[in-house]
Amino acid sequence: MRIWDLRRGDDDDDRTNPHRRGVRSLLASALLEFNYLKAPIGFLALFVVPALLIGAAPSLAIAYGRLILHAPELAGRSLIVTPVIILILIAIAVWLSGRVFWVAWNNFWHLHYSLVLPVFVVLREVLRGGAEKLRGRSMTAEQLDSSRRICAVIAAVIFVGGGLTVATVTETTLNIRFLDVVDLRWRLLTAAALANAAVILGLSAALESLFWIWRELSLNSPVLDWAAAPTIPGAAAIRVAHLSDLHIVGERYGYRMESGTDGPRGNQPLRSALRKLRAIHAAAPLDRVVMTGDITDAGTRAEWAAFLDLLRGCPELRRRLSLVPGNHDVNIIDRTNPARLDLPWSAGQSLRKLRVILALDTLAGERTHLVDRVSGGVGPSLQDYLRHGDRARNLRELADRGTMHGRREMTKVWEAIFPLVEPPAPGASHGVILLNSNARSHFALTNAIGVVGPVQLRALRLILQTTQNPWVILLHHQVVEYPRVSVTLRERIGLALINASDLVAVLAPHSRRLIVLHGHRHRDWIGVCGNIVLCSAPSTSLGADGIDKYRGSFHIHELAVGTESLQLTATERVNVS
Repeated sequence: MRIWDLRRGDDDDDRTNPHRRGVRSLLASALLEFNYLKAPIGFLALFVVPALLIGAAPSLAIAYGRLILHAPELAGRSLIVTPVIILILIAIAVWLSGRVFWVAWNNFWHLHYSLVLPVFVVLREVLRGGAEKLRGRSMTAEQLDSSRRICAVIAAVIFVGGGLTVATVTETTLNIRFLDVVDLRWRLLTAAALANAAVILGLSAALESLFWIWRELSLNSPVLDWAAAPTIPGAAAIRVAHLSDLHIVGERYGYRMESGTDGPRGNQPLRSALRKLRAIHAAAPLDRVVMTGDITDAGTRAEWAAFLDLLRGCPELRRRLSLVPGNHDVNIIDRTNPARLDLPWSAGQSLRKLRVILALDTLAGERTHLVDRVSGGVGPSLQDYLRHGDRARNLRELADRGTMHGRREMTKVWEAIFPLVEPPAPGASHGVILLNSNARSHFALTNAIGVVGPVQLRALRLILQTTQNPWVILLHHQVVEYPRVSVTLRERIGLALINASDLVAVLAPHSRRLIVLHGHRHRDWIGVCGNIVLCSAPSTSLGADGIDKYRGSFHIHELAVGTESLQLTATERVNVS
């Protein structure tokens, strides 16, 4: 009798499987393997240093203002020298102000999205979960939506009080004052800067909470299940294959992180999906094939290579393929060790992003374009942008030697390219917008949280305002919470798009000519929010939560496309196996 078949996997494949090991066992293992030296370094880099920069900005401004005021004394009150010195100081201030302002602004939003908003989301979802348990499962979709809005308003009111309390207590207890940096009392200046940052964040949280209250009250449309409506007269019909959460592995007998040996082995689900797609395309041609993130299971080089190899035999699908990155593509630090930390400047994070960009360049580099951040028009193609100047050489150095220069280049590229757009092809009226919804994460527990940053939102708003054609919008994270009482608190918090309301506010005025496709949750659902049609796809490898878990599937959507309209008319679910 054979003791064990190694192709079946073993206990090592279940190291990150909560269903086999249990959540407590995983947490205990993480605590034992946690890097207690790297953690404080990361905390300083991610939170303390940005807070210092924000808090020191008022003191720097005051100190420089005093320097300009005292310029006559420095110049000996000369009628010629004094104006020259003042003009030079003002010119330097104007030149530096833009740079300093953007550094402080970027650090402010980094703390806002990594500290303030996540805490608000936790409070909001705890209130919602409690309210739904109290009211039971008999609520209608309208009642559920109303309850969730009320809880969001209550959470915002609590945040207003909390933010004002933090600002007031910090001000009165520590006796905050703006210090003159010329005095070089660094210890006192550091304490004042941190206190100033607390006051600024407290006040901004309070103001932002008032804005959230207004936004919740202004969004009148509940989140409902989608229902087919009469087709727009004269609209053209197109067919879109929507796949998501493929979780490609790089080994022939490899298993996925989440499912372990309970789920499928290797990449047979994707092979089956591609075979079915080719058969569907041969019978009734597909106009587009889209993949909404988590293409790979851990963003490794071998997984991306396996993905590209699988597509090599499907040229007719590759020409129609569009994809966006998911949290598994960019935020998984170590698939076998969930306790491992990633420092902000690490080569691993830059390499994972580089692999996404290389895949995008290989599959759609010519037809995918950047957005002009000033006009909202179509900018250079991704292919041309990546090869401009020394950019390609710097990225090659990152891939070859992990150089610091290459990492900095990768940071600039990643921030510059999204959202990407595929303009309408000749003879077509619709285009595709690719959003990156992954928040910066350096720890396993926060790898699945999403955010669409302010720079992307501004560019997206410009695109929609300056064009009239329909758009298919792709992102990984879900935009709204599903109208189901059964959604767990862990799923609501750990898998949330924390600024989803900001995205909805940008999309809602143009809902008639767009449709949003996403994945992430492995949930099979199509719904409507503010007339925005939202299509959530099951996992092509792992199926949908519930009775179809680990039985992969994908959707074929039929859309009616007018010159300024886009409508979902029908959808079909295709089982992979």
